[in-house]
Amino acid sequence: MNVLDLKEGNVFEYEGKLYIVRSATHVVQQQRRGIVKIKATEIDTGRGVEFNFRSDEDVKEVILEEIPLIYLYSDENSYYFMDNNTYEQFHISSQIIGEKKYYLRENLEVTGLFYQGKIIDIQLPFTVDLKVIEAEPGYKGDTVQGGKKKVKVETGLIVQTPLFIEVGDVIKIDTRTGEYITRV
Repeated sequence: MNVLDLKEGNVFEYEGKLYIVRSATHVVQQQRRGIVKIKATEIDTGRGVEFNFRSDEDVKEVILEEIPLIYLYSDENSYYFMDNNTYEQFHISSQIIGEKKYYLRENLEVTGLFYQGKIIDIQLPFTVDLKVIEAEPGYKGDTVQGGKKKVKVETGLIVQTPLFIEVGDVIKIDTRTGEYITRV
């Protein structure tokens, strides 16, 4: 697989280690080959690494198995998931989960990504429903902010919402952008 094809969330093998791409940028230099700057997380250690590849280099593509899982709970270092068919439990380090933690609530169905029988990451559903636990007061006629205010949901995520959203409301959030979609 050419490094130009790497996108956020792809998994690749390089020098015998597996990495998850966090960001990929193609930089073109005048009268030279382009460079692909990759920010990735090493799967075994959870360590962040950066690579600068020439645009004509290849890395080994990794094919992952996808298994539906249920989110159970977390502790300081890990997040725990269960396969609903076999009741087998899996854990992932908090470094690998990263910002996805803001969308995880108990019993949420996610997709586990497995490589050679070992869980390496998860995919979130496109939207999640989360309960508002804190909300700034919204005043009628206060449209300086474009009719928006900040609210905090049960997972700690801060979201910009319309003024009518109150504490206790359940809102739908897009997990790809972190934006408010609608009140449930």
